[in-house]
Amino acid sequence: MAIKSILTSQEDFTGEFPVTSRTSALWRFNEKTPDENLQLMDSSGHGRHFTISGWSGTSASLIAGRFGRYFRQNIVNPTSEKTHLIAENDGSFFSNLGEKIVVGGWINPTTYSVGQTYIPIFNTRQGPGQPIFYVSLYQGRLRLMLYNSSGTLIYDQSETSTITLKNGGWYFIASIIEVSNKKVQNIICDRSDGASWVSPVRSFSGELNRECIADIIMGMHANTYYYAGGFDDWFLETDSQLTADDLLLYFKSSLHANGGDAASDVDALAEPGAVTLKATDGEYPASGVLYTRAISCALSGSGRVAVTSEYTAGVTSVALLETSTSDDLEEWSAWQAVGTSGELQSPNRQYIRFRVTLTSSDPLKTPKLLEIQLHDIPKAPYEKLGFARPVILDKNGAWEAVLENAFDVIVTGEVNGADTLEFKLPFHDPKRSTLENEKQVQIVNDIYRIRTLTDNKGEDGRVITQVYAEAVFYDLSFSAEKEPREFNADTADVPMQYALLGTGWTVGNVTVTTKRTWQCAEKNALSILRAVQNIYGGDLVFDSANRQVHLLTFSGTDSGALFSYRKNLKSIQRVVDTRELVTRLYAYGKDGMTFASINGGKEYVEDYTFSSEVKVSTLDCSSFTNPYQMLEYAKMRLAEYSKPRVSYVLSAMDLSALTGYEHEAWKLGDIVTVDDKELGLLVKTRVVRRQYNLQEPWKTVIELSSKLRELGDSSAQWDKAADALSSAELVNRQEIKDMVPFNHLRNSRADDGFAYWVNSGFEVDTENGVSGTASFKAVGIPGMTKSLSQTVYPATRKSYTFSAQIASENLEKGENGQVGVEIVIEYEDGTTETRFIDLI
Repeated sequence: MAIKSILTSQEDFTGEFPVTSRTSALWRFNEKTPDENLQLMDSSGHGRHFTISGWSGTSASLIAGRFGRYFRQNIVNPTSEKTHLIAENDGSFFSNLGEKIVVGGWINPTTYSVGQTYIPIFNTRQGPGQPIFYVSLYQGRLRLMLYNSSGTLIYDQSETSTITLKNGGWYFIASIIEVSNKKVQNIICDRSDGASWVSPVRSFSGELNRECIADIIMGMHANTYYYAGGFDDWFLETDSQLTADDLLLYFKSSLHANGGDAASDVDALAEPGAVTLKATDGEYPASGVLYTRAISCALSGSGRVAVTSEYTAGVTSVALLETSTSDDLEEWSAWQAVGTSGELQSPNRQYIRFRVTLTSSDPLKTPKLLEIQLHDIPKAPYEKLGFARPVILDKNGAWEAVLENAFDVIVTGEVNGADTLEFKLPFHDPKRSTLENEKQVQIVNDIYRIRTLTDNKGEDGRVITQVYAEAVFYDLSFSAEKEPREFNADTADVPMQYALLGTGWTVGNVTVTTKRTWQCAEKNALSILRAVQNIYGGDLVFDSANRQVHLLTFSGTDSGALFSYRKNLKSIQRVVDTRELVTRLYAYGKDGMTFASINGGKEYVEDYTFSSEVKVSTLDCSSFTNPYQMLEYAKMRLAEYSKPRVSYVLSAMDLSALTGYEHEAWKLGDIVTVDDKELGLLVKTRVVRRQYNLQEPWKTVIELSSKLRELGDSSAQWDKAADALSSAELVNRQEIKDMVPFNHLRNSRADDGFAYWVNSGFEVDTENGVSGTASFKAVGIPGMTKSLSQTVYPATRKSYTFSAQIASENLEKGENGQVGVEIVIEYEDGTTETRFIDLI
């Protein structure tokens, strides 16, 4: 629900020691050369720059290393070169000691530095005035000395650690000095193997010199003792809050970061806060891999990673983002690429690091990585539909608001069909401000996108916001236009991958093993997927949360749920429909191809299992180019068409929403049992549509076995509709067969009387219907207008289809008489347009 961690600073990408508000001085040594005053910059912003003593004519240099550059001194002969660094104290260095001083950084000692008795590192003993502390090496061991205001030594301890300093090694060392508590602790860490050592907490007596105005000298004491080797990322913090654990965390988390590494092909130093490919002589490599420092993970739910970058489409890109996680910063999981929508695939552990691949096909251009965010997406607040509430998501998919006061929350879903969400919210609810068009809404694990927001004010003055949302897979209908493509004896996953290419969705589990040779002419991803389901069979399942599409032989299970009267079944309607019964089915493929040559000379298949009458229809197989597969497909379709369509529409309660009845759970696509002794019913049948009332699960309506006409059947009814409309040139035959109908009109069959309609002169005929048992009826009277109207708020589409089936008896139109559909379109700017479609 919230951002867990952000990587956006230079230190996040390079592993350098971070600047904080309490940093008194920080010397990174990233310059190629000192400035004209022989100074090296203080990166804390306090202007406490180092001046190099002994730069010219010595081995002193700024060498490319792991954290950018580092300062190297006295490599040839320390006693003759005598190079060291001086930060002149203007009196403010130690003016605010607070409760704790922390000093430390990276050293790269030579044999000379680990073999001599006295080697100065961080020194305040050169004056002016009395010192405060002195960090050095004593016979290769870390030594800390503390002084009071009179210059008297009040603490002197050389540590014997488990880490032995070696020539050329890189070590992170630090001393923590608690001023008032009079405690001291030291740490030593070895970059070569990640080993670390922490000293015991030690005490000192006396008062630390709070009035110290001495300069800071690095690598020299008394013009006699000198350090030979390298320094990098040295810091001083006063009034610090750092602990030994914090310093160890820094060391372990930064070990693998390479944004400043001279050996890498990425560069996080040229532009602080950004990572690019590393230019050499003005040209960029084709690719480079960034390793970040480790940051906190420990998610309460699932994780999602968001990347902010600048790139040139088709030329430069952040090509791959991978993660690895750990509980101890030592043992790491294998690298895993994040999901297509940034879903974290690595195990949820305490820490996470990132591996980012940057690419460019133009040596003069580079992508630019600006930020990596890790979002914590808590587990869905609701684990089942019953009594769940909508959850508004922000642009990164994190929770923004749970709409506890939403009501009339209805989720409508169909097998291979619609998936929509509708709900209402009081306009003055504080969370109304989170509702915006195109925002995402989560219901349990399903994700929807808000398409329409309607604010209605009633006669009582109450204002209600109505929300209509569609499953996010509907966005696939707006994908980039696809070119026609031939598929030759391919399984369903091949055209599915083609459909989803470039959409951010991927193909999931495909259990349908049928192979088909066919030509795909659909224009967008969703229409291709619908065509695949129609041609190959199975159930198309959209996993919106993970942006995956599955094609399953059967998407449900035999749930064991039982619907019976007086238990959880309130009402039941059984419809046995033979109006579209077919016993002889002709099929014609591409360019009129038939399968007669492999079917005994017959261009049709027959099935008289239910009826011995010859009932003829034609199947459009214009996508097929293989007669064998077309014959198989025709037989599959006839197996459906040659039997009566039996549908059960139930008003039933979802008992699984109640404690103790979890075993009664069922979902869309499942097999359930219906038991009604009065109707003589005891059948197992499938849930093919549900209209689930989340707030009142006892008002849920489900449809079993097969869909009624209004629900989006793709059978012969669409052939007839296409024939009727072809003369008007509204849509072509194939488009209407392939479209997924989502009826915006409510109660369009008059099942609920005049509910949702504004009526003037019509009546409900409960005896005569087409797709149901009822219809709307009007008896014309000369000179009088009778109308039936409904206002709808459709989602944005490129085109809309208006269709109706009418019957007329002894109809005579008088002068200026009209029978048809009048459409009033209101646009976003408030203008309207009226169109009339003649039906007679």
